[in-house]
Amino acid sequence: MSANKPHERRVGDTITVLDAQLKQRSAAGVETAVNLSGMTVTFTMINAATSVTKVAAAAATIVTAATGMVRYDFQSVDVDTAGIFWGTFKIVDSGEYGSFPVAPSQGVIWIHSATQTARQAYDAAL
Repeated sequence: MSANKPHERRVGDTITVLDAQLKQRSAAGVETAVNLSGMTVTFTMINAATSVTKVAAAAATIVTAATGMVRYDFQSVDVDTAGIFWGTFKIVDSGEYGSFPVAPSQGVIWIHSATQTARQAYDAAL
């Protein structure tokens, strides 16, 4: 997930997972991978046009805890609607929470259909 390039897929496509490296600024202001050892991670996806939650705090996989690598494996119900969505990974550590990315516009997911681009579906839903 990146502010510069959205994660793209077609309606119904579940073979491609969403991989991300969770980072935060250190006290020195340097972007550093979050060590996820002992934490849990969930994934939420919200329709950017309607604010309807499409994926609600579903379990995400910690791929490599020390380097902050996580993965979400989409289910068919997650990708049955074309549009633009905001994806967020949330970590939980001893009752404290952190969201990645912080700004919704940095976790953009485009789902295209056979007849509409994600942008066309977004515009139609507004």
